Amino acid sequence: MKFFKFSYSRLPSISFSSRTYIVIFFIASFIFFVSSCVFNADYKDQIAPIEHDGNKLVGSTQCKKCHSTIYDQFVKTAHSKTSMPANKDIVKGSFKEGENSYVFSYYDGVMMQDLDSGLYQVNFLNRKFDKAYKFDIVIGSGTRGQSYLHWNGNRLFQLPISYFTTSNSWSNSPGYADDFANFGRPIGSQCMGCHSSYVDVISDEKKPFEEFDKSNIVYGINCEKCHGAGGKHVDLFTSNPTAKGDKLILNASHLSQSLQLDACAVCHSSNAANLKPALYFKPGDSLDHSHIQTNQQVKVDVHGNQYGLLLESKCFVKSTTMTCSTCHNPHEQQRGDLAMFSQKCIQCHTPEKANFCKMTNKMGVAALQKNCIDCHMQKKESQMLNVKLDPTEKHSPAVIRSHLIKINDELPIKLSQLFQREHSIPFDKIGKLY
Repeated sequence: MKFFKFSYSRLPSISFSSRTYIVIFFIASFIFFVSSCVFNADYKDQIAPIEHDGNKLVGSTQCKKCHSTIYDQFVKTAHSKTSMPANKDIVKGSFKEGENSYVFSYYDGVMMQDLDSGLYQVNFLNRKFDKAYKFDIVIGSGTRGQSYLHWNGNRLFQLPISYFTTSNSWSNSPGYADDFANFGRPIGSQCMGCHSSYVDVISDEKKPFEEFDKSNIVYGINCEKCHGAGGKHVDLFTSNPTAKGDKLILNASHLSQSLQLDACAVCHSSNAANLKPALYFKPGDSLDHSHIQTNQQVKVDVHGNQYGLLLESKCFVKSTTMTCSTCHNPHEQQRGDLAMFSQKCIQCHTPEKANFCKMTNKMGVAALQKNCIDCHMQKKESQMLNVKLDPTEKHSPAVIRSHLIKINDELPIKLSQLFQREHSIPFDKIGKLY
């Protein structure tokens, strides 16, 4: 086993005695021994069958046998990567000397360490080594960032240092204090219900904090989260590959508009405590909509109410068939493809129907067809993903796209900027667009 190698470039001068290094070595050795004895949950798609509601969860690799094209596309999506067992290939932050520390104050800092037994966040208190906490689970696809969970017995806790994609650096975890490292934030089934496909809660309901069975976790949002447990479906087609009329697996597109929307809303209508817990929600279930806020003052955020915003959109109000999958193919990685999403808009909004963008005469159809999104689905700064990259700097927010589709007050400015970019002419030569 290799020893900790510390870098003090971002920490105030700290001296370590030989006794400190010996303590660190024995702690790391003990953690390695324990982690070797504890069940190591396999990757999300390679699970042993889990009994679930009279059926079996079998994992997405079982789906790949017949649906390989869809599977190969889906594993690239953010949904698929929203939780994973932590390892160096998955954790995006740097463990290189000089890039692996975060200082909260003169007396409190954390270093990220890559050891033989795993990856660790190592806490220093009062300028001395305190404890090492292992990266056990990665939360977040890395599109905007990653946070990390640590097992303490059968309980999960969030680690105080996260990764922020915009700056490609470590940051304090969202919602944490700026001046000290807090390793005590518990994670419950409401979090895991939206960041995994299944966890087994083993604690008594009377306990204040939930405990989980480490051997019964299905990481990421996999096929069975939206299509239901696949054991009986797989058994049928394994024994009879030409079977027809199978009703043992759910095709979500066959659900009503309302039930399709609810399957997304359970995690994308904010973390409202009054909604049915995502962990126990099955595709085809319905939500109590009285608990979902639907007005244009709804906040846009990473855990915000995108569903409530969509319900306020004129596009949705005037449609009887629009769902999330009208624009989003849940099997494909489409994030950032504004031209593709704009094509969804102009399937309904066309010059022939006289409901196309009114800026056509100023900007031309071709330019508008490439990007409806930036003008009509504005980006907003996140309040939750608003982190500090360094204690001496201001907070740095991530940017979230609003799903309130509308004509915005800032539209003339945005159109001017778009027109300038498309036609490469000086901004002051464009003139007023209205």
